Parts: sequence; structure tokens; C-alpha cells
Amino acid sequence: MKFLISLLIFLSCTPLFAAPATNTQIAFVPDIHFHDIYGDFSDAGFAGIPVDKAKDAVSIRSMQAQIHSTRLFNENYFALIATLDDIAAKGVKLVALPGDFTDDGQPVHLNGLKTILDDYAKKYGMRFFAIPGNHDPVRPFKTAGGKSDFLGSKGQQIGIYSTDHPRCEHVAKDNHSLVCSDKIAHAGYQEIVDIMAPFGLQPDNRDLLWETPFGKQALLTDRSYTQCSQNDQSRCKQVPDTSYLVEPVAGLWLLAIDANVYIPKLENGHLIFQGSGNAGYNKVLTEKPYLLKWITQVVQRAKAQGKTLVAFSHFPMGEFYDGQTQSIKSLFGDTAFQLAREPSLDTRKLLAETGLKLHIGGHMHMNDTSVIESEHNTLFNIQAPSIAAYRPAYKLVTLNKQLAKVDTITIDNVAQFDQLFSAYQKEYDYLNKNAPEQLWNNRILTAKSYHSYSKMHLQALAKWRFIPREWPQDFREQVLNMSLLEITALFNNNSQLSKVQRQGLQAKTVLDFIADFYLVRNAGTLAFADISQTTQQTYQTMANLLNNNTRCVVSSDNKGKNICQLKSALTQAFSIYDNLNHALPDKCLIIDMSENKSLQNCAADTASQ
Repeated sequence: MKFLISLLIFLSCTPLFAAPATNTQIAFVPDIHFHDIYGDFSDAGFAGIPVDKAKDAVSIRSMQAQIHSTRLFNENYFALIATLDDIAAKGVKLVALPGDFTDDGQPVHLNGLKTILDDYAKKYGMRFFAIPGNHDPVRPFKTAGGKSDFLGSKGQQIGIYSTDHPRCEHVAKDNHSLVCSDKIAHAGYQEIVDIMAPFGLQPDNRDLLWETPFGKQALLTDRSYTQCSQNDQSRCKQVPDTSYLVEPVAGLWLLAIDANVYIPKLENGHLIFQGSGNAGYNKVLTEKPYLLKWITQVVQRAKAQGKTLVAFSHFPMGEFYDGQTQSIKSLFGDTAFQLAREPSLDTRKLLAETGLKLHIGGHMHMNDTSVIESEHNTLFNIQAPSIAAYRPAYKLVTLNKQLAKVDTITIDNVAQFDQLFSAYQKEYDYLNKNAPEQLWNNRILTAKSYHSYSKMHLQALAKWRFIPREWPQDFREQVLNMSLLEITALFNNNSQLSKVQRQGLQAKTVLDFIADFYLVRNAGTLAFADISQTTQQTYQTMANLLNNNTRCVVSSDNKGKNICQLKSALTQAFSIYDNLNHALPDKCLIIDMSENKSLQNCAADTASQ
């Protein structure tokens, strides 16, 4: 008996060694930005708006709001269902959610998301593993929240804010353009974990292993670090960290890293936390250094115990512009294209030195692959796209021991994606009558698929936000609507063109090129489905003309214009575009996570819904 008891004690204290995961699949779906379109605010006086094709009233954001945002707010409700249906059809049971799973961490959207995830877990035996992003939570502790651009029944915009928001302090009873409800407050870590606990943030009795950087404590009060003020290091506060390691099936370790860093400033005696959107891993190194030590230890344990380790977090560990960062800075400036979100070279190498082999990130709404080489390791960083932006897709990782096949599954066809179009048409009619300067192109309401709808959304976003912010004013005023052939005439260098080349250049404007530039920037090779081979040849012709004519000869008709500067800018832009077109495989790839460190392209095998 004593021997048996001793044996049981020995076994309970000994790490379990298992063969690496074989034929195990995990779907990675970051940046859902879930907005519950059926969120109920009737108790606050807003019952939603009726929509022709919907059985229930809806609470949605305006199209005007969507085309100024890098994400869709409303249609991703249907895109999430289509995505989960696709994952279920493939028989995949493990689904990781690398941050920004809700719009802004509001209770109405968190509860709506939980209802959907619970339903798929029950129906299909799925398990979900979430880790927060910069939108959930917006700040580490609960704050007032709300939006000014919900859609009213007549096509006008109305505001919905939490009761503690300044706009709800003094509300007239007859003010029908303002709704006050705590369902729209910005939840903090505690509120998010309370709702999303079943999805990895708390231990589950099905897990073979669950732990955090702080041990096996599940309570959020036991999982925190000290964060001090940016302008007064003597003023500090304990901030939660929801990172965890889980073994959902034998041989597979999922490392969920909470890379949010919220740095406070001391203002009028109070610590006011900033958002974490631009912090990322650069700030993890300075504010949460214990995470790198923990990751290193997890890597060593996984190797010793024969586990297959895959890490995911909201933020990128690698660069995401295919080596074009310096060229982008040169042309657009240091802060353009969200470059503040890119981890520095030193940061990337330190992350690689932890020994991690594979990391899947989100945040950028981009489809990209990068490889980080350090002295002792090679780290593969996969940027998974968002289903709420162009081009909607998720990553499917199939593990076979130390081989990881990464497929990009596009979500092109979404049932009911056009269900809200009649409400947008009312909005369009309202703007046409009351604010024509704010009118958006209603061609987006002719979209025949979610794929084309997301493309038109990005094109509208480029017009209203990206181009005004990122392209120089002189550039926009002088050449945006000129054909590429007209541009070549400015430089006196189109005499050697064939008839076909002239026709191609005449058919495309600078604006057309910029629109395609953003498609490739977001979607990588997934954008090639929307850019014809003829168009690509035309852009290559233009790039060759610019590169082969290094001298800038200005015609007499163009004296006084900044032609040479313009030529230099266009040369750089076409060079960046060309390099984005010839990047590492991003559609389907096979990664060898052993010491071989190899990467293979398997694009021919990529599935598409």
C-alpha cells in the first residue's frame, strides 16, 4: 500500500511527456471586432431600427462611420457566423481568438459574442481560446464609452453612451438623438474575464495543463504587474495580465500572450491610462519584461517534454511590410502606415531569442509572413487577416509533429451580408438631402458578395482616410486623377512604348494605382484575385519607365511644377508596390519548426470558401 501511495504521489508530481501534436488543427481568427447588431437598448429608450430583410430591429453603426474606419462594424456579425460555419464544416475543434474579438469591449457586444461562441461549442464541440487586444479592453479598467454614429430610423445618426459619459450628464427628456445605457461602457479586464472566462481566460477541467506567468492562480487579482506613470515613476498601479499557457489536447501547447501595455500619465492627481494600440512588443520589453523570461521557460519545457508549441497574441512580433519599412518612411514619413506598431529590429531579435518558432498575430488586419533571425533561433511570424476588413480570411494551422502547414481560408461568400443595405440607403438619402458634402459612393450597396463588399469598403476608406492622411497634398492636387500615360509625358520618357503599353497606361490613373496599392498592402497575394494580370503588367511597365530614366527632364510646359520631386515619389511608390508583390509566401506555407528552420510555399493547396 505504501508503495502504491508513493507511486501515485510520484506520478502526480512528474511532468507528462507526450508525443508532439499530430494532425491537429487550430483556426486563428483575430480582429473580429464583433458588434452585436441585435443588441437591445430598449430599456434606455432605443428599440433599434427596422430593416426589410431582418426579423428583428437592429442597432447598427452608420455607413459613414464604416468608411472612415479600418474595420467594418456591422457585417462582421454575419461574417463571424460564416467563418464558424466554415471551421465547423472542416471539423476543426480548436479556435484561437488573438485579440479585438469585440468592437470596444462593451458588455452588449461581449455578451452577444459569448452567446454565439457558446452555441458553436455546444453544437460542434469547439473550444475557443481568447486573448485580449487593444480594443478589449480599451483601457485596463472600466471607463465611460459610447459612439456618436449609430443609425436612426430616418437615416440620421444618433449617439449611444454609457450613463457615466459626460454626454449623458444633462440629457433633455425630448432629446431623441442621444441614448444612455451602461451596456455600451468600455469594460476593463475584470469585466471581460467575467464574461469570456470559458474561452481560455480561466482554467477548464478538460485542460491537461493551464497556467500563467504568475503560476496556476486563476483569479485576476493574482495575475498582475506593477505599471508606473510615464511622468511620475513614484505613482504606480497593479494592472492585470491575462497571458496563459494551455494544453487542450495531448502534445499541443497553446501560448496565449497578453501583449497589451497601458501606460498611465499623472494628470491632476489621477493616473490616466493611455491606449495600447501603438505600444506592442516594443513596450512589452520595457514594461512587462517578465513575459520574455516566462516565454523562454515555456519554450524550454515544451522541448524537454516533447510538446508542440504555438504562440499567439494580438500584436505582431515581426515586421509586416515585407522589408519596405525604410522606403515607406522615406516616402510617407516615420509615422505613416501605422509604422509605430512595428516592433524594432532589436525587439524582434529578443523575441526570437526566447526560442519561439511560430507566432500568429493580428492587429494590422493584414495578410503577411515574416521571418526573424536571431543568433540562436528562427521565429516565423504569421499576420492573420481580419474577417472585418479586406480581404476577409482566417488562418488554419495543421500540425504534424514539428511541421506546421498554414493555410489562409478566405471568407468570400457570407449569407445575409447585404441584409442591412436598405438601412444604408435611408442614410444615403438623408445625407443627400441634409449633408451632401458627407455623401459616400452608394455603389458599395451593389456588392454581390462579402468579398466585393470588403473591397469597396477599403476603396472608400482609402479615399476618405488613407489618401488624405498618407499622401502629400501637392501630390494629390497635381496628379491623382491623371492617367499613367499622362504622367510619363511629364517626364518626356514615353516615346519607346508599344501601342498595347500606351493603352494600358492610358486606362489606369494614379488613383487606380493607389487603390490597388492598398489592396496589396492589406491582403498580400490574396489581392491578386482583384488585380488582373494586364493591370499588373501595366504597373510593371510604369515601374520600368521610372527606374530606367534616372534623369529628370522637365518639358517646357511644366516649368514651375515640382516634376522631379513627383517623379522621385512615384518611383519609390511603384518600387514599394513591386516589392510587396514579391514577398514571402502568405497564402499557404509549410514551416519546419525543428532545427531545419525551413519555409515552403504550398499556395496551390490553399482552400477558399
